Amino acid sequence: MSDLGYKDMDYKAKVQKQSAMLRVYWITITAVCVGLAGVSGDKIIDGTEAKAHSRPYMAYLRIRNCKNMFSCDGFLIHPNFILTAAHCQGERITAFLGAHNLSNNERSQQVIPVEKIIPHECYNEITLVDDIMLLMLKHRARITCEVNTISIPNRNEPFNFHKCSVAGWGLTKTNGTGSSVLREVNINVNFTSQSEIFGRGSGKKGTCYGDSGGPLVCSGTSNMPKAVGIVSYGSKRCEDPGNEVYTKVSAYWDWIRKKIIASSSA
Repeated sequence: MSDLGYKDMDYKAKVQKQSAMLRVYWITITAVCVGLAGVSGDKIIDGTEAKAHSRPYMAYLRIRNCKNMFSCDGFLIHPNFILTAAHCQGERITAFLGAHNLSNNERSQQVIPVEKIIPHECYNEITLVDDIMLLMLKHRARITCEVNTISIPNRNEPFNFHKCSVAGWGLTKTNGTGSSVLREVNINVNFTSQSEIFGRGSGKKGTCYGDSGGPLVCSGTSNMPKAVGIVSYGSKRCEDPGNEVYTKVSAYWDWIRKKIIASSSA
């Protein structure tokens, strides 16, 4: 898919013109049958290996849909709940917490089945509008040095767009292979709308297949990290220039809170 030119004021029209291509793009991704180091969603391009367990909120998601297996990322916002992208939904999801190297049997890992999958009711699989989903774990995650939550901003909370990054286990180049270790890259936020964030790293740095659902992390109040966005989609060829799109978490603060309360009391 070509550069969508998100800096233009008519970006919405351009996105809708290419919605059919986006739908084919994501369906192609989710149809691939992969193993633990799966290749669906978006991935880290031209990044570096993260310091082991420096992002204890990260979750690797192994997803089964019919007979296919694919993967996404997510992030722990509550001992019982993971936030991710709605296009990562499937029939069965297993969360791997406390992971760094997926090819190793790390003692820090907690493998927890997802009990309840809660995509946004207005999610559109063609335009990827409202691309957000909560996952309720079968049991609470045990908080350790390697497994912990990350805060999310409320609707009016300010944060520093000049200090942002994203991480994941996705591909390191288009048509390449997934990374067994967590990788990270700095992101420059260029534009925000009511429900989306548009940004890209310098040069070709950014996300790729396998990174979908992971958090865009920026500095919030008191310089504390906040998960302000969710990796949603980008260009078909990951190295191509142009902004990538993140679901804006603060726009869904009320929805997230209500779903957690309702699910916890059910």
